Amino acid sequence: MGKPSGDYAVIAKSGLFDINHYLIEAPDVAADGCDPLLHFCQFGCREGRRPNLYFDPVWYADLYLGEGAEGVNALSHYIRIGERSGLRPVCYFDPAWYAGRYDLPARISPLKHYLTHRRSQAYAPNSLFDLGDYLRRYGAEIGPNRDAFVHLLRRGAGRNFDGSASFVSQSDRAEHGLPSGSDSPNLRVHEARIPLVHRLDQQARDDFRRRSARGPAWRWWPA
Repeated sequence: MGKPSGDYAVIAKSGLFDINHYLIEAPDVAADGCDPLLHFCQFGCREGRRPNLYFDPVWYADLYLGEGAEGVNALSHYIRIGERSGLRPVCYFDPAWYAGRYDLPARISPLKHYLTHRRSQAYAPNSLFDLGDYLRRYGAEIGPNRDAFVHLLRRGAGRNFDGSASFVSQSDRAEHGLPSGSDSPNLRVHEARIPLVHRLDQQARDDFRRRSARGPAWRWWPA
């Protein structure tokens, strides 16, 4: 498969590569018995395979990297440049908001912090998801030691569960013509049909357009 690249070392040190998640989502890699992170660096990232639940390399590259980014590992870019610049790893995790909301020191990665503590039901991944309200309404179904936002993505959205009292999924679905059924074997298609995810995607793109209009506030490519 070849030797590890510089991206390999950067990602391995970051703690943002979830081996168990990657192998569950990529059973072919597990069957081959190869190094999962090496596979991600050489093949998986450009194939759109997710290194953890909250990083989508296709979405990230499409929004932030654009043309001319062939050969750039999206997760490595996020670690080196993106996170400290406030770029989102996926539309429904906002690192800048998260760091401010939970008063994280600059040395702490917001995404790593959330991935570590997401099952504690003490942290929300974005400003539009009212964690307390969602747990009050659906906590008995979710149970303890479970990621409440993942519950919304995988189970709640298809039943029009709302991410907050102020966000009505059915109304937003009708306004934007989103399909009433959110189930799809393709995870990316499934999520795009969820009203709250649709709103967060718009929010991320609007924020990026505003930043771009002011001029680049970050270096796109590592030295």
